[in-house]
Amino acid sequence: MDTNHSTSSPHSVHNDTHTDSGTTVNFDNLYPAIVQCFAVILFGYIAGRANIISTSQGKGIGTFVSKFCLPALLFKNMCILDFSIVNWMFLTSVLISKSVVFIIVTIVTLVAKRPVNYGYAGLFAIFCTQSNDFALGYPILQALYDKSHPQYLNYIYLIAPVSVVILNPIGFLLLEIQKKREGVDVEVSKSINDSGPKSGTCALILHVIKGVITNPIVFMTIIGIAGNFILRRNLPLVISEILDVLGDAFSGAALFYLGLSLVGKISGQMGPQLIVPVLLIAAKALILPLVTWEVVGALEKSYSNKNTTESLSMFGFLYGTFPTAPSVFLYASHYSIGQDIVATGMVAGTFLSAPIMFVSAKMLTVVVNSELDYKTLMLETSFDTSIISLVCNIWVIVLLFLSGRYKKMPHQFLLCFCVAHVFSCLGLILYEGTHSKTISWIHLVQFTLILVGVLSTRCWTAVISLCLYFLHCRSLCFVLRIRWWLILAGFGIPMFCTGLLIMLAGHHMHAEIDPSFHYGEDQTILSLAILTVCSIINIVCLILKQRNSSAYSKLREHQNGDILNSKRKKNNGIKDDSRCRLLGRKDSKEEDYRSMNSCNNCDNSCEGVGRTSIEDIVPFPKETESLISDSSSNSSDGLTDTYEVEQCVYGTCGIEQRRRCAGLLRKYNTSVVAIPDEDSVGSNRSRNVKDDFQSNRFMLMLVLCQVSMFMGLFLCTWRLFNRVTTGTYVEVEFLDGVMNYGQGFIIFAIFGFDTRLIFLPCIKSLVNFKRKLLKRWRKLVYGVEIVTLPDSSELDEETMHLCEQFKKYHKNNCSKAIVKDLKYRLKEYKQVFTGTDMCDWLLEVGLAHDRGEAIEYGRTLVTGHIVSHVTKEHHFHDLPYFYNFIDEEEDA
Repeated sequence: MDTNHSTSSPHSVHNDTHTDSGTTVNFDNLYPAIVQCFAVILFGYIAGRANIISTSQGKGIGTFVSKFCLPALLFKNMCILDFSIVNWMFLTSVLISKSVVFIIVTIVTLVAKRPVNYGYAGLFAIFCTQSNDFALGYPILQALYDKSHPQYLNYIYLIAPVSVVILNPIGFLLLEIQKKREGVDVEVSKSINDSGPKSGTCALILHVIKGVITNPIVFMTIIGIAGNFILRRNLPLVISEILDVLGDAFSGAALFYLGLSLVGKISGQMGPQLIVPVLLIAAKALILPLVTWEVVGALEKSYSNKNTTESLSMFGFLYGTFPTAPSVFLYASHYSIGQDIVATGMVAGTFLSAPIMFVSAKMLTVVVNSELDYKTLMLETSFDTSIISLVCNIWVIVLLFLSGRYKKMPHQFLLCFCVAHVFSCLGLILYEGTHSKTISWIHLVQFTLILVGVLSTRCWTAVISLCLYFLHCRSLCFVLRIRWWLILAGFGIPMFCTGLLIMLAGHHMHAEIDPSFHYGEDQTILSLAILTVCSIINIVCLILKQRNSSAYSKLREHQNGDILNSKRKKNNGIKDDSRCRLLGRKDSKEEDYRSMNSCNNCDNSCEGVGRTSIEDIVPFPKETESLISDSSSNSSDGLTDTYEVEQCVYGTCGIEQRRRCAGLLRKYNTSVVAIPDEDSVGSNRSRNVKDDFQSNRFMLMLVLCQVSMFMGLFLCTWRLFNRVTTGTYVEVEFLDGVMNYGQGFIIFAIFGFDTRLIFLPCIKSLVNFKRKLLKRWRKLVYGVEIVTLPDSSELDEETMHLCEQFKKYHKNNCSKAIVKDLKYRLKEYKQVFTGTDMCDWLLEVGLAHDRGEAIEYGRTLVTGHIVSHVTKEHHFHDLPYFYNFIDEEEDA
């Protein structure tokens, strides 16, 4: 963007509390409001985690909030709302924005999820569009706009019902369709069977409409609007005071209940399982605000004046950052679908929204008179980020070489990605921040490094995505054959585009400090084109990989079973038949693959091999027997296993092609088969090549890089079509700079922790230190290093009664269900169980209503000498500690 027209002082950007229109945005109350909200949420979480308030008691609070407080608040505000001052274009813009995100999430889920699941599509779409407007959003908006734009607060009462009435029913309809497909809803199924498909569809639609109308938000909004016209915005004093009491109780109770609802929601959702929650959070906290910002700015431009458009677009961005409402988890629980994913996303999104909302609200008060006002600060931020990323990239590169993974696929391309990002970081570190229009050799070096590095990281994201898809859905051999073409695309396209830009766009060079747009509109268009193409490739490959993962797994299991059968028959002397089965086996259970899997000549070749073609399995005919010999060495077994699973799944390959592939694979495996895998150190099991690709880590990396590309896409689009620089634009540009030059930290977080080389020794030392510290702490607290319990004669009557009941009615069943032999640190423990298993069993049989009650029940059993820790060092915990039942003789 050209900044030559601006002559303002370098101090023009400041946290001014006055906007261009002269109104005041009260930022002073924002920080206390955010702290207040999250403090109450934290108190609720602590109360639930410490079991001060049980699950059943928490449900009572939730009922009070949702059935009394919220309807009262909605009814009163709808009755007194002045509809003449409502900006209906803004409401339309927000609805369009939510609809766009809703449709995108629905389509992507339907396309990516295999088998197709309409329930997940509807649930995820609701997750990404339904905000926590009242409990968390309203107090923050009230702190900001109560004096300057009080009418903005009314939009909350209008946006929420519109979303619930228009978008949520579509999601509910998808959930009901999935429920019908799975045959869970017996009543609906019976009505469909009895009255035919048409009436069944009508019953389904009526069921959804009924659910929408009876929703408290929708129902009270309709009643409130009717009351607005009937009472002419004047509520009777008595009714108004009653509604005030209930409405005033909403904020604190809702936030406290939100904290209660977060307890125990993220168990079991770690590692690769976090990919889907991360995508949902990104769609809700980043994509929705950006889409809202763009749509409101575009539609309001022709409807309102400049100041109103800027104010409403920033308000729309802030509104989009509000986290997902807890009611989405209730929908997931009601339909028994995606509960862990939604719960994890809700918890993480709620706490991650705090800094996002704070920064977004802070940027509302920024007045930008010139790009030069904030570019210096942005460059300093990018400079610091580049230094951190440079160190992280070098760390990962060193790890790749030390571990030998630089020889593997797709880690070879990861190395190229790191090198490309090193170029961009070095270029920005060397960049002088000059805004001269003259081109010197220093300028060429700086901008070549920056542009080639930045564009290469985008291209390598797409290349790695292609590589990952081909590895899982085609073959390793195919990737090895096209490896140099992929490397050429990763580095060649950015170099060509950079040279073209420097040669042809030099006369358009703008006097900008920011190197990302130094060449003005030409550079913006080039960046937008590359970002669009790379984003499409990345998204399509990720979706296709996800779609084909299920079929691929079935095919892989089928082929592995065939190989085992082949080896067994070879041991029985049936060598020819083994060879034929190694090439491809027909099985009635795999009819989908059989049509493309025919073995016509098992002695010399396999013609017409389709899905189960083995371009990567069969080496030269003379070497076949040595590869499948059971008497081969361990390394040969590993090599054979590698060949067995590195198959051409979708292609038809001739004899010569298979020979070339065998040569490529022999060369590849010779270099990597001896590299120990950190996940299989000390184990003799065969290597799992899919795990060797570290697919889950690469998918997480690609998802995060795609978020960075989305930021770049929105930024480039805004620069091309809207040259107004607002505080929200500054925030997006800062985020783009940090995510662009900070990708090294993402790589480090995902690939920079090699357990075997670095952290295993540190972990062992830390564990030993922790043990010593724990023993000393126990000795200090208890006087001894072993926890002692009261004698049986000292137990109270309630404890004795519970223990007697458990011994008499439940102990045998519990023992049969959870007691087994377990190992820990190479030591075997006979007839033990874990605290987690005990809690699960207590919940299953109904002796406890939640995990808090289960822990108390277990502690009572330990106190009553029914259960004991194997080393008597711990009381009962909902953790994988080992416990056993105490015999009466042992107790005596």
